[in-house]
Amino acid sequence: MVVRLRDVAAAAGVSDATVSLALAGNPRISAATAQRVIAVANELGYRPNSAARALRTESTRSLGLIVSDVANPFFGELAGAVERQAAREGYSVILCNSDEDAARQDDYLLNMLAGSQVDGVLLVPTSSTTPGLRAVAASGAKVVLLDRPITVSGKGSAADSLRALPSVSSDSRRALAEAAELLTTLGHRRIGVVAPPLDTPLGRARRKQIRDALVDAGVRSRDIVVEEGDFRLDSGYRATNRLLERRRQTAIIAADGPMGVGALKALRARGLRVPHDMSLICFDDAPWFDLFDPPLTTIAQPIEELAKSAVATILAILRGASTAGLPAAHPESRFIRRSSCGVPTE
Repeated sequence: MVVRLRDVAAAAGVSDATVSLALAGNPRISAATAQRVIAVANELGYRPNSAARALRTESTRSLGLIVSDVANPFFGELAGAVERQAAREGYSVILCNSDEDAARQDDYLLNMLAGSQVDGVLLVPTSSTTPGLRAVAASGAKVVLLDRPITVSGKGSAADSLRALPSVSSDSRRALAEAAELLTTLGHRRIGVVAPPLDTPLGRARRKQIRDALVDAGVRSRDIVVEEGDFRLDSGYRATNRLLERRRQTAIIAADGPMGVGALKALRARGLRVPHDMSLICFDDAPWFDLFDPPLTTIAQPIEELAKSAVATILAILRGASTAGLPAAHPESRFIRRSSCGVPTE
């Protein structure tokens, strides 16, 4: 039986983060607590070191990449781009899939990746902050946030260490402005939005960006209806059905690819034709979206640029650059117009 960090935490009666910091020798943990954690870890046969020891100065020429859903085509493409970019720099990549599960993400951060002794980690966060993320940030581990932002509140060294984590994500404001201009030029004034989880920083940011773009293009705020999904196809299907049960829209914007496919599935199940009965735009651009009938209009994130920036950032840190001197990277998304948007019929 493999003993995990959380097993040590449960046996010692402390948090996962306390175990990680105690095993890393962090002075924030009292001597008594550290001794108890170490004793329990030895008794249970726990072997991997903490993230701070695993991300050590002795190079392994390998990077960890934790994505939130490897089944999402966007993250599959992103992982491939990261691997290619890392290979050009002489690094291999260990890919882990958190499956939108914060506890699983923390297991990789504090345990599985630590055991693999990678030099640094590129992380697509599942949520705002987690005990594992706070622990690795406090320990000084070399981590770069990729694609999704986090929200940090409060003051003190713990909050400062989270704020210091470099971040690489796309800037979709211009592409969204083009999407909104297209819809309003075609005559759309009642628009539904299938948003990411609104308890996440990405969900709140993307909802705001979509709403702002539509309002700037002339859509009244009260005519923008938002339903929440969870980045999965089924949630896009359910959210679209909820939108259709509310005030009638003439266009829908889905905030990621799988939810966009779910929206298309829901529209077809109701006998609604795209774009004749409903126009549809979605984030991300899977390679087969132009093969759909009709081909989907998308806001395509700059996958190669994201990968290049993320790898360059983590390698700069590994070579001694201060995170304070590394600005956030935000390559621009592109608006790709295809045939899923048309003139509203009412």
